[in-house]
Amino acid sequence: MGVRCSFGGETNGSVAALLEAMNHVLSENAVECYDDPKEQPRVYRGRMFGRSALDHHSPRVLAEMAAMAESFAPCPHLALLRNLPHRVVFLPRDLAAPFSTQAIEKNDADPAPSWTGSLPQLLQELAGLAKNLRIPLTDGKLSDETAHSINTFRPFHELDSTKLIESYRTAWLALYEGARLALENGVALTLAG
Repeated sequence: MGVRCSFGGETNGSVAALLEAMNHVLSENAVECYDDPKEQPRVYRGRMFGRSALDHHSPRVLAEMAAMAESFAPCPHLALLRNLPHRVVFLPRDLAAPFSTQAIEKNDADPAPSWTGSLPQLLQELAGLAKNLRIPLTDGKLSDETAHSINTFRPFHELDSTKLIESYRTAWLALYEGARLALENGVALTLAG
């Protein structure tokens, strides 16, 4: 959670540069700037991340989920996960579309800009994807019982697809819980490839 935690042992200069680049593009678009909290919220309960036992798959599954979602409807915020050689920061702000920042990530591939997306929009796109993954939601919300079923790999009906159960649903739940918890706590959700 937050921007600082995604940098691990890197310098505070990198954190400050990304926050400055994000806030520059936010202010250019008349969106409230973001200040990353010094202390991160406590979102783990034992081994659980919110209601997720955490996805045990690679970023490839997130990329496949993003592509799947886009095949049904435009999902600009999920699309940021298709190619994750860079840092993506989802903010507790309502942005119609993601923004590219001037912060450049240096990685094994070509340097790429960091992107800023919206937690509320990401949650809406994840709710849309839930329909395609046959995850039952009530008024767009995930129940504790459904989260438990996903964590224990229980099918929702007799002909439920094993591929959905063991990969996409667990990855969806980890991402959904990350976005939900970040939004509830008013902190960014940062993913880095």
